[in-house]
Amino acid sequence: MKKKSMLMLLLTLIGICFVMIMNKPADTQAAAKRAYDLSEWQGRLSARKVKQLKKEVPFVILRVQYGSSYNDRTFSYNRNLLNKYQVPYGVYSFSLYRNSASAANEARLLYQRAPEAKFYVNDFETTSISSKRANAATRKWARTIKPMVGGRKVLFYSYQSFMQTYASRALNAYDGYWVAAYTRAEPTMPHVMWQYTDRHYSKALRKRLDASKLRQDQQWFIGGTAAQPQPAKPAPAPAPAKVVHHKKKHAKKVVKKVHHKKRVKKHPKKHVKKRHVKKIRHKKRHVKKHKKRHVKKHAKKHTKKRRHVKKAHHKKNHHKKRHVRK
Repeated sequence: MKKKSMLMLLLTLIGICFVMIMNKPADTQAAAKRAYDLSEWQGRLSARKVKQLKKEVPFVILRVQYGSSYNDRTFSYNRNLLNKYQVPYGVYSFSLYRNSASAANEARLLYQRAPEAKFYVNDFETTSISSKRANAATRKWARTIKPMVGGRKVLFYSYQSFMQTYASRALNAYDGYWVAAYTRAEPTMPHVMWQYTDRHYSKALRKRLDASKLRQDQQWFIGGTAAQPQPAKPAPAPAPAKVVHHKKKHAKKVVKKVHHKKRVKKHPKKHVKKRHVKKIRHKKRHVKKHKKRHVKKHAKKHTKKRRHVKKAHHKKNHHKKRHVRK
């Protein structure tokens, strides 16, 4: 009897251990193959949520901006918490560009607002421009941000029909395609992540949210690092010949300045002479006019005298005649 009870106990313990062993790898494997993307719609995280989130997923993907003018209201706060508890994160921009210039601007802003992210995503799923312009702008987005991020991944996100119409020719500029399809069957087009639902329940966050299945190892997403700037080389000591050559150039500049001053001095003299000549000519003209006026006045006076003489002469004649008649 005792032997049977001991055997049963031993079998029970073996069964419990087997269940624990089988369950633990399954949970770890599920966590490693799934990721969440979060925005202000899921609200602010807390320290407790971040600690539990770390057990559910290998990384999260945060929205940074909506176009170029709207910043996600929770990004900065959630990013700081993730950094504090060492949870890796990628970032995405909900793109609204209408040409290549605005696409490049949105890509630059995404990097400037999240320079420490593990990877970057262009979320392009709505537009009113032509297919040709959309493809050109989408390619410009990738080519603008890639030199900034070094070895980190740059992904393109959209649902398949939109991508085939507006970004199929630009897809080769990206490191991978993150496809959105809320279907039972997984899309057949090559992709690195599949967003399969927007109703996944997270125990850590206690709410339903978008979830994606990874089709690459987690290190493929978060293993890349930014290119480290090379230390600046010390400047070599200047050679004596170069110093002398520099002095010669400086001497030439001084000579030019002196020459310029001489020109400035000469210029006023010429200008003064011309003005002086004009004044003299003006005086001559004034003198001539004055003489003419004086001559006219003199002529008038002279005529008056002559008239006066005539009148006086007339009086004398009249007086004589009258005297004779008497």
